[in-house]
Order: sequence, then structure tokens, then C-alpha cells
Amino acid sequence: MGDSMIDTNFDVINILSAGAKALGAGAEAESRWEIPSAHPDPIDLAVGMPVPEGIPMASLANHFSSVLSSGRNGEMEYEYGRGKIDLRELLNDPSNGFTSLSQTPDNFILFNGGSGRMESFCATFLNPGDIVLVEGPSFPGTVETILKYQGKIIEVPITPEGMSYQAIEEIVAKCGRSGEVIKGIYTIDDFHNPTGITMSENNRLMIGQLALENGIMILEDSTYSGLFFEIAPPLDMYSMNGGQGVLRMGTFSKTIATGLRLGWLQGSSEAIDAIKKTRSDMGNAPFIQTAVSRFIESSEYSSHVKEMRSLYRSQCEALTNSLTQHCSNYLEFIEPSGGFFLWPKCISVDSAALTKSAAEEGVIFPDGSLFYQDPSLHENHIRLAFSGNSPERLGEVGLRLRKAFEKLLD
Repeated sequence: MGDSMIDTNFDVINILSAGAKALGAGAEAESRWEIPSAHPDPIDLAVGMPVPEGIPMASLANHFSSVLSSGRNGEMEYEYGRGKIDLRELLNDPSNGFTSLSQTPDNFILFNGGSGRMESFCATFLNPGDIVLVEGPSFPGTVETILKYQGKIIEVPITPEGMSYQAIEEIVAKCGRSGEVIKGIYTIDDFHNPTGITMSENNRLMIGQLALENGIMILEDSTYSGLFFEIAPPLDMYSMNGGQGVLRMGTFSKTIATGLRLGWLQGSSEAIDAIKKTRSDMGNAPFIQTAVSRFIESSEYSSHVKEMRSLYRSQCEALTNSLTQHCSNYLEFIEPSGGFFLWPKCISVDSAALTKSAAEEGVIFPDGSLFYQDPSLHENHIRLAFSGNSPERLGEVGLRLRKAFEKLLD
């Protein structure tokens, strides 16, 4: 049999798609996310995930068990189209906190986490060469999805008021003159990843109006909107625009657990119908959708989210207090009012060098340049995710970072 085997190599690189190549497939490059540390007890601030002890395991176990014992076979079959009506009805009810604009359950479609939502927009609306405006910096996963579909990214500066309206206005005018097509404006308007900034109400109104006037879809990523520490953020752009010209993205990854892989899009009936026609993933797990529905209906979800707000607030305070005590000469930052992230700016030290020195001291985090498509726009920031560690552990970060700074400045 061995004599009949074909002795050759298949060139995978030669058949890669343009989208895959745009993401670096086929190129040998060291991941800048993976920073090794020989420290015996490292504190990992690299990934924005719920703290393990904050995941409501007992409640989830009860609701998953109740679905299994119900004897309803439908939860173990494909769920085509928009997703389970029970969950979409709950999402559409403003009293549950997922929306401020009650329409119909058909204004929602369920997906596999946050990545599925952006994939659906690109598959439905984006042609090769179409432009999407994103905040600079922004969540790299979104940028990568747009590039995979051969879209063009233009980064818009983010200010204390959120995405710069003036910059958007100038870009829209320039593209109008050149004939380039802007299909979308992507914004994480509440507790932005990575900066933690929340867009002002006035900025939302102006950007929403500008987008409507120019036929540009707003992609409003509300991943962190429910995770405010004390005061809720301004009204979402979807509600401000009366549900027109905005696709609003939500997820249970940050409020319950990332492993659920359950997110949703809220949009006009025309937009959701178009997205429904382009999806080819056979829907996402109805078993999980039903269990989450029961979690929400029981009122346990509402109580859980309130507890998470308090926990994340204490985590953020522990980290910022530690940095203020030990690193005030080395870092500048604005305290966020919700979400998972802190975005300090390094003073007198290169941020990329700090990531390596900090890893030696047992603190792991990414350099801020990773959150730009054009790294030259980076202004010496680092991103610290406080969501995944206890306040006690976060209280150790400042002293470790001070040692890392001192080594670089010695």
C-alpha cells in the first residue's frame, strides 16, 4: 500500500483567499498577544472575561437541567431563522433592560456571540472595497472581520465625548467627493473597548443624524452597556434613531459567561430580514437559548447583573487605587464608569517595552498598538482588563508595575 501513496506536498498557501491573507494567514509572525512570563504567580490582565467566581453556575445548572427534563425535543434540533421566540420576546421587553425601544420580537435575531453579529453585517451589506469607519483604537476582532470580507477600514479618533463627530463629518465629505462608499460606522459607545470612554448624548444624536442623512448604517456595539457601576449610560443610538439606520449588537458573554456564545442583533424589520436570508450557520443552540430565557424569566438574571456591576466596580477601584498609589509618576488614566477596561498612558517609557518588563514582574497585558489597524496612530497606551481578577489580586498590580517601570528607567 505504501508504494501507491502520492509523495508530494499540497501548497495550502497558494490557495488562501484574499480575506485570509489580509488577516496574516500564511505569514510567519509571532503573536503580540502572547507575552511569556516566568513569574511563579502572574496576574493576567490581557483578556476581558467575567471573573470565574462571578459566573452563576448554580443558577445555570438548574435552568439547563430544567430544559433537559422538559421532554421537549425542539431544544435539541436546529433553530433556523431568527432564534427562539421566547428569548426574543424577553429581549424586546424594555422592563428586562435589553432595549429602550419596544418593537416586535422580529426586530431581533440571535447569533453565536459577538463575532456572529459582525459576520452577519459583513455578509449582508459589505462589498469588497466598501468602507467601515471604526474608532481608533477599537476591538481587533471587529477590524479583522471587516478585513476578512475585504472591506476597508478608516480609523476615527476617539475623544472624551466618544468617536469624533468632526472627523466623521470630514471623512464622509471626502468620500462623497471621491465616490468611495461608506457602508458602516462601528462604535462601542458605552464603556468602550479598550478606552473605557462612554459617548456623550450629544455626540450620539449628531452622529446618528449624519449617518441617516448619508445612508450609512451605524453598528452600535452594546456589549458592555448593562455593566455600569452607578449611573446608566445615555440612551442608545438605536432608540434615538427610532430603530432606523442602526444595527444594535448585544451579547450575554460579558454578563453571564463567554462560553454561552449567545448574542443578538436588533434592527429594522428590513435589515433583520436581509440578514436572516444571508445566514448559513443553521442558527445557534436552541438548548442554550431556552435555558437563558428561563434564567431571565426567573428574575435571577437581573439580580446577577446588579451583583456583577458591584463586583466590577470594586475590581476597577482596586486597580485604579493600586496604580495611583504606586505608579502615579509613570501612568495617566481616566477612570471608567463601567465595563471591563482601563487604558493608561505611559509617561517616559515605551509601552511595548513595558509589557515585557511587566511580564517579568508577573503582570500580563497587551500593548495599546494592538488595538489600531495602523499602529503608528498609537500614543503609548496599555490596556488593563480588570474583570477577570479579584480586588485582592488587582491590589498587587501597582507595586509590580512600579518595579517594571523602575527597571526600565534604571
